[in-house]
Amino acid sequence: MAVRCIARRDFLKGAAAVATLGGSRFVAASSTDGSNPVLPSSAPFGRSVERRNELVEKWNDATGLVAPKDYFAYMRDGDTRGFKALAALEHAFDKVMCEARETVVTGDAPAVWSVYNMGYIVKTRQSLFSIDLKHWRDREAVPFLDFALVTHNHGDHFRREFCRAMDEARKPLVSSFVKNAAFNDIKATANATGTPDVFRMRDVEIRTFRIDHAAAAWGIDFTTAFEMRIGKFRLLHTGDCGVANDKLRVKWGRPDLWLFFPMSLINVADAVARIQPRRCVFGHLWELGHAVGKGRAFKPHIRRALPKAEAHCKDTTVAFWGDRII
Repeated sequence: MAVRCIARRDFLKGAAAVATLGGSRFVAASSTDGSNPVLPSSAPFGRSVERRNELVEKWNDATGLVAPKDYFAYMRDGDTRGFKALAALEHAFDKVMCEARETVVTGDAPAVWSVYNMGYIVKTRQSLFSIDLKHWRDREAVPFLDFALVTHNHGDHFRREFCRAMDEARKPLVSSFVKNAAFNDIKATANATGTPDVFRMRDVEIRTFRIDHAAAAWGIDFTTAFEMRIGKFRLLHTGDCGVANDKLRVKWGRPDLWLFFPMSLINVADAVARIQPRRCVFGHLWELGHAVGKGRAFKPHIRRALPKAEAHCKDTTVAFWGDRII
């Protein structure tokens, strides 16, 4: 029996009924009144500014209750401990994996989902892959993934357990710091992202280039950015890009979608003016391993960054965990 996905509930409206269908662990959630509405937050580029701001307020309030110790405890055992934000994170993984398995892509434009932080699932006509996937259950995605990309060696962007599972499954995992046998079969060295490189994974052509995470010595060339061509579609993921300089540039034309971290001291206006994306999605928001005011990108950062980005890309928005972006 196939898994049937139902639209994501608004987690701030109370507990939803959760059903496991067809024996799969990936579940579908219903709204409390049984109507299963398609909520505005499931279509980031279709929501109004008012709705976006309302959701930012709600998510900010809910995530603000979760301290890093609560998040790390959840990452160990999966217990949401009564926190609505952690319940939303658990639900987001189920929702994305369920929808990704069912979605059929027919054109060049992929289907793209936000899972958590800078973690995304992307489905094309021939591929299903992840970028910076981080969840306590991320190993469950390995059987369905064709390959995985990891931008840099920070614990909020990957888990060693996920990397080992990909390696054991002989599936390519591309990073600058983790050995992977399957990727080694494709490239001469598994650390090929240390210098600009171009390679193909199924129907996805990928160009890597290094960018700075921070101006400090440790942050120079620390992040691997991924510029991708999927037919005529251009997708860019720049991980944690902390300095907007001449390293932050594309070779294959304007990205149709840029998955962008607008904080970490980056000059947002300059960065977006350089890249000129057709659409821009903010990521790395409310990362729960960082304390509020100590590295966690939250409402004040979002409110400051949005108009700066929108001055150069009118289609700029915020994707919440579990959102299907396109």
